Amino acid sequence: MKREVCGWTGRILKVDLSLGSVEDIDTMEYAEGFLGGRGIATRLYWECVAPETGALDPENALILMTGPLGATGAQGASRFEVVGKSPMLLPEGFCYGNLGGYFGPALKQAGYDGVMVTGRAAEPCYLLIQDGRAEIRDAAHLWGLGTYAVRDRLKADHGRRAHFVTTGPAGENLVRTAALITDHEGSATGGFGAVLGSKNLKAVVALGSGRPRVADPKALTELNRLTIRLSKRGTLRMPLPKDQMRYVGRASCYQCGLDCLRGAFRTASGKEVVRKCHSMVFYMPWVAMRPGENIDTAVDATKICNDLGLCTMEMDNVMGWLARAWEAGDLSAEEAGLNIGEIGSRAFFERLTEMITRREGLGDVLAEGLLRTGERLGERATRHFTEDVSGVGLGSSYSPREYVINALLYALEPRQPIAMLHEVSYLIARWLLHRIKPELSPTTAEVFRAAATKFWGNDKAWDMTTYEGKAEAAMRIQDRTYMKDSLVLCDCAWPIMDSFNTPDHVGDPNLEARIFSAVTGLESDEEGLRAYGERNFNLQRAVLLREGWKPLEGDEPASFNFTEPILHDLLNPRLIVPGPTEEPVSVKGNVLDREKYKEMRAEYYELRGWDRETGLQTAETLNRLGLGDVAEALKKRSLVR
Repeated sequence: MKREVCGWTGRILKVDLSLGSVEDIDTMEYAEGFLGGRGIATRLYWECVAPETGALDPENALILMTGPLGATGAQGASRFEVVGKSPMLLPEGFCYGNLGGYFGPALKQAGYDGVMVTGRAAEPCYLLIQDGRAEIRDAAHLWGLGTYAVRDRLKADHGRRAHFVTTGPAGENLVRTAALITDHEGSATGGFGAVLGSKNLKAVVALGSGRPRVADPKALTELNRLTIRLSKRGTLRMPLPKDQMRYVGRASCYQCGLDCLRGAFRTASGKEVVRKCHSMVFYMPWVAMRPGENIDTAVDATKICNDLGLCTMEMDNVMGWLARAWEAGDLSAEEAGLNIGEIGSRAFFERLTEMITRREGLGDVLAEGLLRTGERLGERATRHFTEDVSGVGLGSSYSPREYVINALLYALEPRQPIAMLHEVSYLIARWLLHRIKPELSPTTAEVFRAAATKFWGNDKAWDMTTYEGKAEAAMRIQDRTYMKDSLVLCDCAWPIMDSFNTPDHVGDPNLEARIFSAVTGLESDEEGLRAYGERNFNLQRAVLLREGWKPLEGDEPASFNFTEPILHDLLNPRLIVPGPTEEPVSVKGNVLDREKYKEMRAEYYELRGWDRETGLQTAETLNRLGLGDVAEALKKRSLVR
């Protein structure tokens, strides 16, 4: 790869808060092998974070990384990746997140592809990155503030073009589930807000007047128009309470004109908010149980979480656990410090979140994360855990008992692999939508099968009633997701697997490569980009193994998938999946077959070029991928074959 290329800025900022030092790293030393985003961030983590490092230790690295397509005008490319050791996981370990909005492009406009922060400042600080310069500034006036007050202060100090990532008081107080928040309602779970707080770092702010060069602007413009046309496929939206809340328009991220789940909504009272997916609806069921409460309470619950820096998925799980434990008599109102009978009210939610944020009473226990609450309180806590208490993410959504491919996708990741799960569930959702109302989706059974075969690489991958072809499909989905997270492309828009606007209604898996080539001037195709995904996936696997991940034992979805029949799915209530014929099949009551899963996993290991019997990577495969140094490091730990 030539040194002077388009797309990348060519610099990564390295900050040591303990020393108060800033320096540059050459992006291109990493881009040739790892592309950008998640790939480069994982490589930096491999080089800089020792396995024994604690998530809240100064030596942990918080790595924010963009990709080569960001800030170029490429559609759906405004996101950035965060990588580091997570305090939310049990045990602590490598994790990642993905955020949208404006910060990623602003970082590139400020002259950097990414920033890696280590150390711990003696006093609260924030990092200002502006037009190729970086400065560690005093944040005494920001410490203790919620994210919205931080936004107002930073915009007042640095102008409306300043964009940032921050956390609220929960991160400052080292709540293990604290989230990172951007100034466009973007968030990342994984406890990275606590990592930010552990470094006495309140925010990273970026603004600049630069813009990465594009190799072929005319080709990119044409490809953007094509992408927008192909993506017009009917945005799926969460069902909303009738006459209480309505969609009023898109709330797009920087330079993005694609259909998206992120939207602007207005309540009956006139309140307007930007919401997406789970964060929009998580408190609604609780509010609906209380006469006199209205939709504004549910809408404001997300704002409260974002302001304090709390993860909405974790809060959803916490409330469910509190209700079950209280109803069973395993948690008294006195011990809880709450009137749990008031769950669903604004006052209850405000009190609960404040207790967790300030680590007061039971809130101090819950601030360690729900899984660790089980360790602290024992069986009277754990017997009220549900499938959703999975550490990072929702355990019962996109279930492997419903979509067989997802068994491997869940099993190989340290957190819920939502972008991969979306690739499966979105296509199935549009197939279901066509069956209900054909004019809303082009995805007939024939289109579904053609798209699944084309994108998942196996003509048996589309039949969700068998285990055939699923190992190859999982591998393809993983490689493409790691490629997307390295470019960095939004999973709400990519890949475009089906479309109203192609002759056969099937998308083009080579479109991402064409855009990459137009931006960077480096010719590539689908297989060329997928090779980056394969390399980056294998690198993450090596990181996990080095930190104690146990192959075979670790490479399984949660045990309930093999024993507890699936009975519900909010997004697919009838549990309908594509089967061997034109007729759909209900998988209600299904469980994973353990022996068939093991056979599928062994096939997967073989396709990956790993050892079929142990699940360990082979030196031959790592060397083929240009990861010879990784193979040598794993060899010293007896973690490679």
